[in-house]
Amino acid sequence: MNVKKIDTKLFKWMVSLVLPLMTCLIPNSEIFVVDLKIFLMSTLFVILVIAFELLPLLVSALLLPALYLISGIAPMNIVFSSWVSQTVWIVLSGLILSNILDECGLLKRISYSVIMRCGGTYIGTVFGCFFIGVILNLITFCNGWLVASALVYGICKAINLKPSKEAALICFAGTLGGTGATIFLYYPAYYSMIESAIQKFIPTYNIGILTSLLYNGIAIVFYVLTIFIFLKIYNIKNLNLEFEKDLFKNKLKELGEISPREKKAILLIVLLLIYLFSTHYTKLPVLYGFILIPFISFLPKVELCEAKILQKIKFETVFFVATCLSIGLVGEHVGFSKLMLDIIMPILEGKSSLFMCVVFLLLGMIANLFMTPMAMLGGLSVSLVEISLSVGINPIGATMILLYSCEVLFFPYQSAGNLMMYSYGMMPMKEFVKQEGLKSLLMIIGFIIIIYPLWKFIGFI
Repeated sequence: MNVKKIDTKLFKWMVSLVLPLMTCLIPNSEIFVVDLKIFLMSTLFVILVIAFELLPLLVSALLLPALYLISGIAPMNIVFSSWVSQTVWIVLSGLILSNILDECGLLKRISYSVIMRCGGTYIGTVFGCFFIGVILNLITFCNGWLVASALVYGICKAINLKPSKEAALICFAGTLGGTGATIFLYYPAYYSMIESAIQKFIPTYNIGILTSLLYNGIAIVFYVLTIFIFLKIYNIKNLNLEFEKDLFKNKLKELGEISPREKKAILLIVLLLIYLFSTHYTKLPVLYGFILIPFISFLPKVELCEAKILQKIKFETVFFVATCLSIGLVGEHVGFSKLMLDIIMPILEGKSSLFMCVVFLLLGMIANLFMTPMAMLGGLSVSLVEISLSVGINPIGATMILLYSCEVLFFPYQSAGNLMMYSYGMMPMKEFVKQEGLKSLLMIIGFIIIIYPLWKFIGFI
């Protein structure tokens, strides 16, 4: 037994070393320079180490920027500039907030209520988590994913789930609603980059609030289908879980009347959601809300919990998020996006529009392995619009494909929402990759046989 475990781990280390080293076999050229080669080697190595869970998360998070610096491919101000992005501080604030809500008992109360309203069943809970994420994003312009993550985590804790496929599916459903919805709901951060890219060539263009829903709304079908498939694969009928409505009624009774602390927590959450909704109009950073709410939680007369709960926070997650963001920043610095575009231009010549659209989709999928969605949309949108105009494809459709590809992913680090949910420790990496892999496959096939023909019929492409 021990020999097998050792052999398996050794094999994973060999794969993690050999695959990155194979990039050395690619000859240098004007576009594939040495710095790009080192970037790909370093990034792929750490990605594989993370995927195989060969090192503690904090060690992996420290290793990648160290490799970038030691190799000299980027200066310190580029490698660590991710620490001044609002995503890192939103995640830290979100971790504090979720611990506060858990400590005061509100997460547990909401979790029991959600389960009861979903019929008190595992299947109902899975779909309940999915739609909670969608609804929160709808009312907050896609800024509700952190609140949704904390709520889904609370549900897993409420039913005493340990890291497992059962917990992973609930978390997966939550991230589909909480993060996956960003490709078909109005998300100002994404829209601003797409709109500015198109306006470089079509100055009068303004993106509509429903544009992404009209183009990518069918993705929700692929999400739901993925959940159904895993409910079947996991053989839910035989799960050893107690999902009885009376059980959760009793648990709610045990909590007693809603406490003053919970009422204060509800008020703070409502204030946070109102603020997130208002940022679309006020143009204030989303970050302000996530920083101020935890601060208010510790003020006199509020005091939702004691300072010791901060010791429960997984600070390695914050380092991990910052490291993941640095992949996109360093990739942009060494010219990764330019490399991708230089490679695909000759491939597109004389090809059908379907072929070109699939190439755009695969380009986004590959770029997302090395860049965050924000970095990818910011770095590739302008070039993609230029390419689409030169080959006779609607540039709006081309950018919607790039947006769609943000959810064709495989690993937690590829999006902040997935990373946040994974950081709670309920999703084994093996299950995460399986679930996201199947979803991505369905999205690619669905694009080819459903979305593209529909776009062509309507005149979107």
